[in-house]
Amino acid sequence: MRERSPTLGAPPHPEEHQPGAGTDVALGRPTTASTYQSDGYGGCPCTPALATDGRNDTRWASTWADPQWLQVDLGSVRQLGHAQLVWESAYGKAYTIKVSDDGQNWRTAYATSSGDGGVDDFDLSASGRYVRLELTRRGTGYGYSLFHFGVHG
Repeated sequence: MRERSPTLGAPPHPEEHQPGAGTDVALGRPTTASTYQSDGYGGCPCTPALATDGRNDTRWASTWADPQWLQVDLGSVRQLGHAQLVWESAYGKAYTIKVSDDGQNWRTAYATSSGDGGVDDFDLSASGRYVRLELTRRGTGYGYSLFHFGVHG
């Protein structure tokens, strides 16, 4: 049986939760993931790049398993001050944001075990070329489904 995320629902309104300052340095940057939903169910395929395309009607969706990761290459080392995750109904309960200058050696910039979906906004004090969202526990029985992965300088 093929694993599927729930049908694409209306995203929360990230425009109501804009970070205070800084440009979204992840916007349009190369984005990869451990897995993605590749069938036509629920508006997919839901490739990793759809989490950083700046649109609120597209999403990345993973297969239904833990752990998963989503990673963006910022092109050069950047100072990072804020992150925003806009979840579809299949959200991350426990996850970590890690940064790296080389894509091999990672430093933790943020961690939570109490994610509750919707829009997650949080401050960062980190720098790196690569930013990875490591997802370790799902908040639902589905995979992970993310409308927006924003990283602000």
